[in-house]
Amino acid sequence: MKGNSEANKELVSFFLDFLKTKSRKSAPLVASIERDLKKFLVYLETENLDIDSDSIRIYVDYLREQYNESTLKTKISNLRQFIKWLDLKDLSIDELNHFSTVQTEAEKDFYTYAELKEIFSEIKDKPESLFIQLLFELSMSPKELFDVKLSDFNFATESFNIRNTQIKLSEELALELKNHFSLIGNLHLETSIPIALGKEFDAEIKLNQILKKYKLQSRKLKRSLTVYLLENGVNIRSVEQKTGIKVPNNYFQFAKETQEYKFFKAFKEFHPRA
Repeated sequence: MKGNSEANKELVSFFLDFLKTKSRKSAPLVASIERDLKKFLVYLETENLDIDSDSIRIYVDYLREQYNESTLKTKISNLRQFIKWLDLKDLSIDELNHFSTVQTEAEKDFYTYAELKEIFSEIKDKPESLFIQLLFELSMSPKELFDVKLSDFNFATESFNIRNTQIKLSEELALELKNHFSLIGNLHLETSIPIALGKEFDAEIKLNQILKKYKLQSRKLKRSLTVYLLENGVNIRSVEQKTGIKVPNNYFQFAKETQEYKFFKAFKEFHPRA
């Protein structure tokens, strides 16, 4: 499946031209399909793959690792439009339907702090370690971290100004981050944090490959700080103030399913009708 980047781009371009000129799909839907197919092309180029059935299966597996079920269904639905147009004989639409609806095995949708500490201790590459710790402490996805600039980091307070909130880092991570930036030097303040961590961190897919390397899922990692704070008795309003993220009401159902964790009590107090 050795990739031919130009051929892949040309094939997608033909399909998008078809959608824009001959299909009856709405403009917002066409724009959504175009965005997702451009990400598909970036993935193929990064992995050096051609557009074929095996590559699509690999890409769907990649999507499953990165997105929740709702977002996954949208992305596969957009991909399905392209599959129909390609008319690949060895990849049925039924198979894609199966990919989008199969539920993962029941498991907690976060990492405990003990699990993360063990993972952090095993990462020997400093930029990769800083990247993963930042995702955890800032409650972000790799894509969101690309929007954070070096100017958002306050060296004096050891905090990031994002989501209209000043998010203070742990002392250990703040010190490591300051040392890393000082060693690099001559960084423009508008440099994105991933690129400031290392030149190889220049694409969302490459960042997700680092997570995959350590068997981490972006959405679980993003959720872990909120759960960690609740688990340690921080009330929900304080969690929201600290992270700048509103804790959704549906977390209560999740809390009921994991009653061994202390944050179950916090939800009972915060949602009196629960």
